Amino acid sequence: MRRIRALVVGVACLAACGTVAARAQAPASVDACATRSDILGLSRVVEVDTAKGPMFGRTPNSPYDFLADHEVVLTFDDGPSPSHTQAVLDALATHCTKATFFMVGRMAAANPAMVREVARRGHTVAAHTWSHARLQGLDLDKAKDEIELGFSAVARAKGGPIAPFFRFPYLRTSKASIAYLKSRHVASFGIDVDSRDFKTRNGAKVKANVLAQLSARGKGILLFHDIQPSTAHALKDILDALKARGYKVVHIVPKTAVTTLADYDTLADRELSRRKVASAKQPLASRSVMWPQSGAEKDRTREVLPWAHDREPVATKAKALRKSERVPWYEQWLQP
Repeated sequence: MRRIRALVVGVACLAACGTVAARAQAPASVDACATRSDILGLSRVVEVDTAKGPMFGRTPNSPYDFLADHEVVLTFDDGPSPSHTQAVLDALATHCTKATFFMVGRMAAANPAMVREVARRGHTVAAHTWSHARLQGLDLDKAKDEIELGFSAVARAKGGPIAPFFRFPYLRTSKASIAYLKSRHVASFGIDVDSRDFKTRNGAKVKANVLAQLSARGKGILLFHDIQPSTAHALKDILDALKARGYKVVHIVPKTAVTTLADYDTLADRELSRRKVASAKQPLASRSVMWPQSGAEKDRTREVLPWAHDREPVATKAKALRKSERVPWYEQWLQP
């Protein structure tokens, strides 16, 4: 398959056929523990060529299926979370395995240290729009703002390039957005197994959801959310169960990095700077920068960002984005 190249996992190295292009992060490394028999580890690392924007998983018209029976890809959406991402990282480390994190831009801007920690641990960092907007209902200009500012914010928070991988919020695609991502050579990732962790705080239910769907499908791209307490608390047990049932983890990495756009980088830098100043003023309440919990701010339906930009068309696009932006749907789970 032209757009996918499997890299063989060695004890502490990767072996690849052919040349290796510039990557979206440091070359994928495999820890020495990855091939231990008592943990999940990694069975393969798959390098994805995102030229022309291929689509993977249960997405419309996806011709690609690179997983063998009992192989899974671990993915986490909507973070990073100041409360739960660390627990997710620790559970993954216990099994010496890797995942892909599709981060929301303003979550990354609020917690850049955690973005860098995810990358430092060797996981793939990708984007999930700026504000988790439903792109299906947006015109192309607004969808572009969400996509591009998401990439810029996550990359600036990380302090380096990220993967040209994207996941649609709510898994709701649109023809215009798909075409735009293809023009940007960004791969779209759907899912095969939904943990439904956002519907419950009960980790046992999340585990049951995953195992039941895997039993029926035999393999697939798994969706979790590292903002959810149910996943944070249950992930170690879920990974134990995957190991006991003979599943193997495949780690996806990009062949090249996403190229962010300068105007959106400028907006992202300003937003990161604003949040840094706000956090410094309220060091014990950093999460209130994004999710106000009391007073008049608690009832706000949108977050107004101080994007002073005197050039068209970015100024117009930023204004439209401010107008449409709403408090994240997952606010209810982010309690102190």
